[in-house]
Amino acid sequence: MNPAEPRNPQAGFTLIELLVSLALTAAIASFIIGGFHLVQRTSAITFERESAEEIDAAATRIRGLLAGTMPAATIDEVDRTSRLLFEGRADSVIFVTLSEATAFPGGPMRVRLSWQDRPPMPGHPAALVLRTAVFRSNPRLVFESNPVTLWRDVVGFSLRYFGAPAPDKPPQWHSEWLGHDRLPLAMLVHVEFGAGRGRRRLTLQTALRLGRTN
Repeated sequence: MNPAEPRNPQAGFTLIELLVSLALTAAIASFIIGGFHLVQRTSAITFERESAEEIDAAATRIRGLLAGTMPAATIDEVDRTSRLLFEGRADSVIFVTLSEATAFPGGPMRVRLSWQDRPPMPGHPAALVLRTAVFRSNPRLVFESNPVTLWRDVVGFSLRYFGAPAPDKPPQWHSEWLGHDRLPLAMLVHVEFGAGRGRRRLTLQTALRLGRTN
């Protein structure tokens, strides 16, 4: 073949051209995949940061509500007697607190912290919600608002109560606070989040300042 003869346009790629083409294709693919992973990582970091901010904001809110807990009497619908409204269980609590500026300004507010629908099951986290209402001594006049999600992706939740149920009893931690004529002095809130929240644990110990007057 004459070296000066022009190349046949129908001829195929040479081995060198094929190798160069494959190398360029591989380089472009690596850039694309690397960029995709970078976007995924950035998105994950942003989600984790926003999740942490949501958890902290909710913790600040519940701490403020608990700190403002106040003694308030309600009518027992069974025997029609007056009793202190504070129902503290291991996984839910009902109490009366000073109203938030955005809710019911100037008056007491009834708050219920509980699971939204059900406790968590293996592989199925649950949500904790707040239900609020204007406080009324007559339970029949209490109308709760729609639940507001406090924490999502919760796999563990417990409440404990510190105080003396009776004057002759020393203060100590209790798993429940039911049927007492005085408020606890403090509460311990423990929340554990699932994979969606980075397996985070949150513990809040809050003094019930207004409860100390009892």
